[in-house]
Amino acid sequence: MPGLLSKWYTANGFQRSLAEPCLYYQTENDKTVSVLHYKTELFAELIKSYGIKDQWLLSQHLGAEVDQTENRIKIKQSKYAKEILTKVGYLNTHAVGNSMEVNAHLTPSDGENPENTEFPYREVVGMLLYLATTTRPDLAYVLGQLSRFVARPTCKHVGTVKRLLRCLAGTQDYGITDWAIDLEARKGTTGFVFTLSNGAIAWMSRRQSIVALSTAEAEYGAACEATIEAIVGKNILYEILPHHTIILKIGIDSQAAYVMATNPTYSRRTRHIELRWHYVDEQVERGAVKLHKVKGEVNPADAFMNALDKKRHKGLLRLVEVGDSV
Repeated sequence: MPGLLSKWYTANGFQRSLAEPCLYYQTENDKTVSVLHYKTELFAELIKSYGIKDQWLLSQHLGAEVDQTENRIKIKQSKYAKEILTKVGYLNTHAVGNSMEVNAHLTPSDGENPENTEFPYREVVGMLLYLATTTRPDLAYVLGQLSRFVARPTCKHVGTVKRLLRCLAGTQDYGITDWAIDLEARKGTTGFVFTLSNGAIAWMSRRQSIVALSTAEAEYGAACEATIEAIVGKNILYEILPHHTIILKIGIDSQAAYVMATNPTYSRRTRHIELRWHYVDEQVERGAVKLHKVKGEVNPADAFMNALDKKRHKGLLRLVEVGDSV
């Protein structure tokens, strides 16, 4: 069945992307048509039996609502958010402005007894994770923390999930790195967000795999992770927009990490860094990406690695067009 779909696209003048196997594109007269398919078997059967009809403006896709105007497209999952809140009895709860208490840090709390309630911690975190990875990047950081404790959640962990649900109740329509802040393993968090046409298209909030020995080293590692994601996106854009100049710009708010990536030198302080992190140096030297300094107070990536107050959290997210009125 997958071969049938590929043959259909090829016969109709489409090419399959080398960077993203689910993407097919066709370029003609400086115009590009891109098709990103999801269910191969379903679409193949529709093509074979019924054909594909143009329904004009897309309004729903895989459970997400799509709101399109002449100038922008907004994707949200307000219905799914409402389903989650209804299932756990938080639909009409008193809403809060931020998803996690400012500067809060979660640990396993080995000395504390696990939460002995009927609250479905694992199930709720799983549902919220899906929301965060599809249309709600503002929830990525706190869920990255909460997902580490699904096997043995404590009262504090459950309380944090409940606070997150209260935040979700008030934001249903919402369509960098720190060093050694993880008290459990002394590992930093990599956080970044990429935009295209001013809208967020890719983001990450994940604990780093190594223990960094300095803030600069943690930031340097995060820059490498961001560069890898950027190169993947650049490869796709090169295929579907062959006549356009693609420029990748990555902002970094650490002066030390910026110097390490743009002017690498041998030093006793950096010689121990794993070779794979130097990928960012290579890409900067090749001109594949351009690093630039950005002030920490206006770095939206901070929302993906720290628990912030309501005003700052919303302000940073608006820089990447995430919110209820964008």
